[in-house]
Amino acid sequence: MSGVSESILGIIPVTFPRRIGFERLGLYITSTRIIIAHESRKGLGALALAPLLGRYSGSTDDSARERKHGGKGKVDAVSPERVLAAHKDNFALGYEELVSVELRESYGATSITILTREDKFQFSSATALRDVADLLSRNLGAKLLT
Repeated sequence: MSGVSESILGIIPVTFPRRIGFERLGLYITSTRIIIAHESRKGLGALALAPLLGRYSGSTDDSARERKHGGKGKVDAVSPERVLAAHKDNFALGYEELVSVELRESYGATSITILTREDKFQFSSATALRDVADLLSRNLGAKLLT
């Protein structure tokens, strides 16, 4: 590895639809790659209880709580290697692997579609399209489609 240190530039909280419910993930944007990190999973039961219990129907997962309350200082304290090691299914996509990243906004949510040579990933985020685009544009250039 070269002498350049990889740093986390920001985190985009996203959801990924599952057959029943959805999964909360964090897209950790670094200087060299995007790390897809599992935060928590919500099934049909949690979705049904959400209107009754509000925030108490959510996950008690420590990583989700830390991310919410951590802010930028917390991002600086976490290394990309620790994020990858935190869950067996976490993985990274180097910017050179990406064909395109498409952003669309509808009904107050930002849709993020990441296309690689082999896979297509679709996420939804409550983060404003402009904020997502600002974070990704530094490293993606013409691969970012809005």
